[in-house]
Amino acid sequence: MSNFQVLCLFPCLCERCQEIVPINLLRQRKRCPKCKSNRVIPYDDYRLSTGSGSQIVAQWNIVDQLGRELKLTDNSYYCPRCKQNTLHFTSAGLHWD
Repeated sequence: MSNFQVLCLFPCLCERCQEIVPINLLRQRKRCPKCKSNRVIPYDDYRLSTGSGSQIVAQWNIVDQLGRELKLTDNSYYCPRCKQNTLHFTSAGLHWD
């Protein structure tokens, strides 16, 4: 918990690998941990979903550091495996360090 000002892992699509990868959105240079490409899109980007969703599944209050609040909803998201908007995020409960 002591690294919350420098670490914010968030699911992103690597356009090169076509995989979902965790990216530290607080880093200046956002790169895929697998292929090192900088072509990564956070899953809160409008291009990866079909709408806004009705319920928030996960939320990061990071407005001060990032300039926006990160949210994942019960919406349908782009799945890199099937190339359709069939991906859904769900709550896995609360985990503490």
